[in-house]
Order: sequence, then C-alpha cells, then structure tokens
Amino acid sequence: MNPQVNPQVMLGAVAADWPRLSLLLGPAALDTLGERLERLRAAGGAGAPGGGAVEEAARAVLDALPDEEASRLRHGAADAGRFVGSEATATVSGYGVQDLCMLVLDGNPMVGPVLGPVRDRLLAAPALPVDGPADRRLIVLTGVDGARRAPAFQYEAGSMPWPVVLEVNDLLGARTDPWGAADWWLSANAWTGTTPAGLLGRARDPELLGAARALGEW
Repeated sequence: MNPQVNPQVMLGAVAADWPRLSLLLGPAALDTLGERLERLRAAGGAGAPGGGAVEEAARAVLDALPDEEASRLRHGAADAGRFVGSEATATVSGYGVQDLCMLVLDGNPMVGPVLGPVRDRLLAAPALPVDGPADRRLIVLTGVDGARRAPAFQYEAGSMPWPVVLEVNDLLGARTDPWGAADWWLSANAWTGTTPAGLLGRARDPELLGAARALGEW
C-alpha cells in the first residue's frame, strides 16, 4: 500500500459509505474483510500493533472494489486534511475503524456521529454478560469490543427476567431492533411520566403494556 495512504482513514471512509460500498463486495470479499477485522479487534484496535491487520483490512476492501471506487478511497485516505484525530484514531465524517468492525462483525447499526452516542449511552447502563444463547425476547446489545450484554433492568432477580419485560420486548420487536427497544426502556416517556424501566416492580405493568401497544399503533 502507498505509504502516504492512511489505512485507518480509508477504513473510516468505508464505514461512512458502508450501505453503498457493501453492495459492491461479494461474499468472499466480505468473509476476508471480516477475518481481518477480527484480527484487528483481537489486537486491541487500530492503534495496536496488530501484525498489519489494519493494512490488510484496507487491502481486502481495495482488492474487492471496482477500480474507480478503489482509486477514490486511495485518494481520500492520502488527503490528511480530510480526517480528524491522530493516525491511530482517525475518523472520516465521524466514522472510524471501530465503526467498520461493528458493522461487519456484529451487524451493529449504531455507528457514526449520530447513532454512536446513543449506543454509548445505552451501553453505559448496568448490564449482565451474555456468553451463550439468550431468550429471544430479551434485549441483547453488542459493545464496541464485540461482547454481548443484556441490560440489567430486564431482570427481577439474578437471571430471572421480569415477565412484563418479555411481553413488552415482544411488542417492541426487540428481536430485530434491540437498540430501539433498549432506548424505549431507558428514555423518559411521556406516556409513563418517567423511564419505563423505572416502573418495573411497582405494580404498573398495565401502564407499561399500554405504552408499548400505543407505540406499535403509530
């Protein structure tokens, strides 16, 4: 790779344009990119000595894209004025290597300058680690490190979920949109007058179910 090309910037640019660029990458290229991003994550991120994992991930994208797209990425990554941060933490339009790892490895849409802060807020709530299969009605979130965790408000005691949480999560579609469901539980709600999670264990289950049903009627 051209020494003037910053691979961190290149991967950030790929993350910023992922909905479009992902359509140009075939299954084999996506598998190769995923393997190299796994190495990068295991090494501790873009700034760690990952045995060339950052460069190899960038190369996997360049080799798989049409020539004009690869040329555009090379040009952008060589332009030092277009990214923010150090070489190890460079971002493009608020997207960095970490965001691409989440998109490719986890299918996590909560990336970039708008959704990233929401992700961080939800991940900051108390949570329990999830190592294996979990009840599909529970909210399970994936952190920036790839670790899976279930927000702790869902549990009445130990690992026993509140029954109403399972009902509400089903209404909210937590299986397909866990982040949206977690945001509903942990954000102030005009219907309930507080965060829905704050009503658990207070004999207000009918209100929680009503608020969730009302949301589904919009």
